[in-house]
Amino acid sequence: MRTRRILALIWLCFVARLAFYAAMLPLWEGYDEWAHFAVVRRVAGGEILVSREARIQQDVQASLDLAPVPYELRRLPPPAVIQDDFWRLPESERARRAAAFAAMPESWRAADGRLAAYEALQPPLYYWIAAPALKLAPAASLGAQVMLLRWLSCLIGSAAIPLVFLIGRAIFADDSMALACAAVAAIMPGFAIDLARVGNECVGVVLFSALIWLVADRRAAAAVGCVLGLGLLAKAYFLTAVPAMAVLLMWDGWRGAARPAARRALTIFGIAGAIAGWWYVRNLVATGTLSGLSEAVMLRGMGAGAMIARAAHINWLKAIDGILLSHIYFGGWSSLTARSWMYHVFYLMIAAAAVGLARGRRTGLEPAATFYAFFWIGQMYNVVLLYLSKGVAVSMGWYLYAVIGAEIAVCAAGLRLWRRVLAAGVVLLGLLDFYTVHALAMPYYAGIVAHKANGGIAGLHRADPRVFAQVFSRLAMFKGSLVSPPVVAVSWAGYFVATVLLITIALRRIARNHPKPW
Repeated sequence: MRTRRILALIWLCFVARLAFYAAMLPLWEGYDEWAHFAVVRRVAGGEILVSREARIQQDVQASLDLAPVPYELRRLPPPAVIQDDFWRLPESERARRAAAFAAMPESWRAADGRLAAYEALQPPLYYWIAAPALKLAPAASLGAQVMLLRWLSCLIGSAAIPLVFLIGRAIFADDSMALACAAVAAIMPGFAIDLARVGNECVGVVLFSALIWLVADRRAAAAVGCVLGLGLLAKAYFLTAVPAMAVLLMWDGWRGAARPAARRALTIFGIAGAIAGWWYVRNLVATGTLSGLSEAVMLRGMGAGAMIARAAHINWLKAIDGILLSHIYFGGWSSLTARSWMYHVFYLMIAAAAVGLARGRRTGLEPAATFYAFFWIGQMYNVVLLYLSKGVAVSMGWYLYAVIGAEIAVCAAGLRLWRRVLAAGVVLLGLLDFYTVHALAMPYYAGIVAHKANGGIAGLHRADPRVFAQVFSRLAMFKGSLVSPPVVAVSWAGYFVATVLLITIALRRIARNHPKPW
């Protein structure tokens, strides 16, 4: 019973953190948020499957011209302005834009804008789940509708916390260690940014976490097949789970359970195929590729040999560094980053975990490690796609939150015998979160700091005290009537208390853990 209460507290703290991040992040600051929102809008309007050529709505288009846009969208034509430039505008111009945003006619929701709703190429499960929420608030403003979907995404994504706990318990058979794993996941700043937005990542994270737990805990094959099938309808990165699942089933067969493993494989892949197979057949017919993603479509005429030959020119160390950096902390679509030495401290923690894993063998870790390894293979494949299609050798590190339960379990297994190192990692994560929120994100979104010429963020400096007093009111702009300055302030207070509680819980659970040598 005590374990359940602590887990409930961790979950509640995570919800409080997500609520703050959702309130703090400016409109469209979430990765690809406006395109995801436009697809949800179309599904809510009756389009079960949205065309890949569909356009965003006119009010969404107008919002990109009125509200400040993320740094990633700095190439949008005027009158669009990024966060940095918006706060340099005269106060009268900022007020005019805010008033025009609030006064957009409802008829614009049915008219098409100029830009494509490119996320229509994504599997449809999230959009089917989110669309009913918009139907419940048809007259709400654009800002309010975005916030409703953000909060829905937060609630869905928060279910990852009990699943991370279940993964930890299945692997370690230790409630204290499992609770520590859940608390660590709830502290990670990049994880909160990834979930506190309109987008399909929340469903993907929860389903992948559920899949890892079901396999690690040896649950029924039918349940595994259902979750795998739903996952394939949520995110294309679930394709990495198919070979991982096959390897794990073959491993069972090699250990002397060939017939049960074969029956289990038939059940799992049969159910998953029945649920999601139609989507991937549709992709093959429409695009000639399995995933249907734009980079894969661009390269569909290139043979595997040519791709491998050109991939040899990639600087893989730099690519991996980019993935890890954008996984540890990458502040939304404005590309906020911490100091480089901060990332290197976490790289040392990763190295220590690897050394710990090499020192011994941990039975029960195979499912988590296998899913995690194949997901990294998928990341490497995405590096190749982006390099060959766009000339950029990198992949999005925030995708790794899909396998957050496996990642934390693997790292905890490597550091379990070094409790002080593991505890230090928890404290460092908490400090990273506090630093990035208070020295980067809030000051940047409120116009106190800005990007430098090299793309980094200038440090905090002496500024007009009146600007600091306006932080909460500035963070509340363009979010409709549901988010006011007091709401942002209260959510910040809840976030602060919740983060301190999570650090305390994680440290106490680690202190109570008494591992046996492997």
